[in-house]
Amino acid sequence: MYRELINSATEQYPFLIEHTDVRYIPHFHRETEIVYVRSGELTCTLGADCYTMRAGDICVIPPNVVHNLYTEQASRSFVVKAYPAPNLTDIFLFHPIITADTPLHARLEQFILEIMREHSARPLCHETAVNTLLNLFFLLLIRNFEHHEVGSKLLLKSTHDSRFLTEINSFLDTHYAEPFSLSTVAAHFNYTPNYFCRIFKQTIGLTFWEYYTLYRLEKAVQFMSEHPKANISTVAAAAGFKNVRSFNESFKRFYRCTPSQHRKTLS
Repeated sequence: MYRELINSATEQYPFLIEHTDVRYIPHFHRETEIVYVRSGELTCTLGADCYTMRAGDICVIPPNVVHNLYTEQASRSFVVKAYPAPNLTDIFLFHPIITADTPLHARLEQFILEIMREHSARPLCHETAVNTLLNLFFLLLIRNFEHHEVGSKLLLKSTHDSRFLTEINSFLDTHYAEPFSLSTVAAHFNYTPNYFCRIFKQTIGLTFWEYYTLYRLEKAVQFMSEHPKANISTVAAAAGFKNVRSFNESFKRFYRCTPSQHRKTLS
């Protein structure tokens, strides 16, 4: 996944979801995202920066910033993707993770908990309540936390990063099931292999081969959902894995279950 087009917010109402486990590959979207960890731990990467979030921590991810979220053990988190009021969107926090010892954390957390209650119970005018609480959340951030206003350099970087990931995925869409070398990929983008590896890691936060593996795993999951009766060797081949063993090992490492076990959850 590169630009996330599913699970999207609208300008009228945010997208909200509670996760019991998270496994996303690097992606970006036009909405601002708020991640609130309710229990356990969650790893969040923003470009090349990696953060370990714990219960009560809050992360604010600006629009079009390449990021991913994943857990190594059971956890619960609440995610909000929203379009705040126009004058509340153009910020990058110096410290995107807001922990319990951060000033005003309790007030920000209270806004999130009230958003969760409104969204879950859906009383009269809950849409208005959720949007009002979100704008108060962002207003409190802007007035009290150090942040960058999105100037030309920051905007250029986020645009460059999202464009780079889009171009990578365009290449993989065409070639993911074919054998190719790092030199081939680098040459496609007019880079030397060493420079390509460095710029990829700086932009995405993973090595190219790590990302390529995750990309193929997503293709495998998509193929299984579309072809529920296909055997595992067919799924592996369709996703570009050389053999079932490497497919099973990669799948279990990322999803913490076998492909066969995962397929049962799709039925």
